[in-house]
Amino acid sequence: MDVLTKEQRKKNMQAIKSKNTKIEIILAKALWSRGFRYTKNNSKIFGKPDLVFSKYKIAVFCDSEFFHGKDWETAKNKIKSNQEFWLKKIKTNIIRDHEVNKRLEEEGWVVLRFWGEEIKKNTDSCVSKITKVIMERQAVRYSDIRSKLRIGEPKTKYNTELANFTHYLQNKDNGSGRHFENFATEFIEQAQMVAEDLNIQYELPIDWDVPFPPPKPPKFQFIDLFAGIGGFRLAFQRLGGKCVFTSEWNPFSQKTYEANFGEVPFGDITKINETHIPDHDILLAGFPCQPFSIAGVSKKKSLGLEHGFKDEAQGTLFFDIVRILEAKKPKAFMLENVKNLVSHDKGNTFRVIKGALSELGYSIYYQVLDGKYYVPQHRERIIIVGFNSQIFNSQEQFKFPDNPDKVQMIKNILEYDVPVKYTLTDKLWKYLQDYAAKHKEKGNGFGFGLIDFESVTRTISARYYKDGSEILIPQAGKNPRRLTPRECARLQGYPDNFIIPVSDTQAYRQFGNSVVVPLIQAVGDNIVDVLINSHALSVEKNISDKYKGAFSAGDAQSFDEHTLSMREEWSNICDR
Repeated sequence: MDVLTKEQRKKNMQAIKSKNTKIEIILAKALWSRGFRYTKNNSKIFGKPDLVFSKYKIAVFCDSEFFHGKDWETAKNKIKSNQEFWLKKIKTNIIRDHEVNKRLEEEGWVVLRFWGEEIKKNTDSCVSKITKVIMERQAVRYSDIRSKLRIGEPKTKYNTELANFTHYLQNKDNGSGRHFENFATEFIEQAQMVAEDLNIQYELPIDWDVPFPPPKPPKFQFIDLFAGIGGFRLAFQRLGGKCVFTSEWNPFSQKTYEANFGEVPFGDITKINETHIPDHDILLAGFPCQPFSIAGVSKKKSLGLEHGFKDEAQGTLFFDIVRILEAKKPKAFMLENVKNLVSHDKGNTFRVIKGALSELGYSIYYQVLDGKYYVPQHRERIIIVGFNSQIFNSQEQFKFPDNPDKVQMIKNILEYDVPVKYTLTDKLWKYLQDYAAKHKEKGNGFGFGLIDFESVTRTISARYYKDGSEILIPQAGKNPRRLTPRECARLQGYPDNFIIPVSDTQAYRQFGNSVVVPLIQAVGDNIVDVLINSHALSVEKNISDKYKGAFSAGDAQSFDEHTLSMREEWSNICDR
């Protein structure tokens, strides 16, 4: 029963604070002690939030359970005194809170509301939630950095400096960043990448607005050697992996790689010191196949050139993989090459490869797999998988994946309304027909390949740009046509959001040299399962040596919160 007079109730209500409440003070002091700066009860912001981080458009409200109706459907039944007054008032407050939230969010604000008891009992948790949102709002878009440095423009030099810088951005929040930090800092200074000029700071979190950003949080780390355009990376990122190092020498492939992953690969692997490569769980490499492929060997023989390991330009690159495996001792590796690697030089080449990998202490698995079970293309490649015997004691339970039952058909990946430039000219079409007829008379099988729409294609190669003869699309009433670059991407299992920033000629070369992405992912899935089931992966939070001494072991705040306050302080200095 309500025993208060109207005047007494008015006096009591006036005594209730609308600002500087106890819970507001607790949260405000906790944030201030961590280095965060804010304004209080900003009347210029709709709803007059208790704490406002204007720079990041974050509004924080400290709500009393009673006045703002926590668990209202239950709580309203507990009000025994002056029910009519309180039910109406609190319901009005609830509606008002929703209106405030909606309007602020429409204006681009992030609204955070904390209950009083939550602030009192779990202050650190409240601070952590605010910290997380600030870090997200602070994030610098990679596209802004890319634009500032003119990455991707025709005159871009995909050099070591740019590789170090982008690798640092990708890894600055984990232990791998230290391998690139000094070089990246020099690059930043030379590029005059300062806050006043760019309105960003590279130390802040990066918003990876690229087609294939790194996973958060990663399950494991890998390196990508002889990376091409990133087929291995795409497959293993889908499995939850974080790439910590990439190498690819071709500048056109580097351009495509950076456009899709936001990272410029390092160049010539023979010139990279293995100690400069971060530690990793899995090494991935599709080392050059030309010295071992049937077509490559035939061509080199016809020109009087050496092939296999005697090919000094490409044949010995396998041993760069060996020296990196020996130095870094990853838990596992996966290599890809042409199926002829097994039979090359009467099997001697493959015996050398197996022997070298076994001597390093790895148990070896290999199998020739056909991409036709994953994409509409007959493409046989040998996959070599190894596991570190010191870790697994040769007891790993690995097997290659079973072939999917789904029938692949080329008609499912073809584009409509294809530009006329992809149709063969009369001259080229006549040449291909005459060439095929000549070899048919000699009993050879060389010639063009018209597709069966209900089946798979021949193997696409890097020479496809020349005439497209191995895969031609019949067209009613006119000459056949080549595949478009997008169709080539689909033929290798790349999704349609994969960016193709190069000419058709370069695109044909790149996709002709690529791996079949879904096949690689299927094998990779089994590799990762072995590592996870064997507890070989320990996903730990890496703390950069740069900040290890920044706080004491007894400090209750997480590393992220502490470093963020340092970033906040630096940001405030730059804004003065």
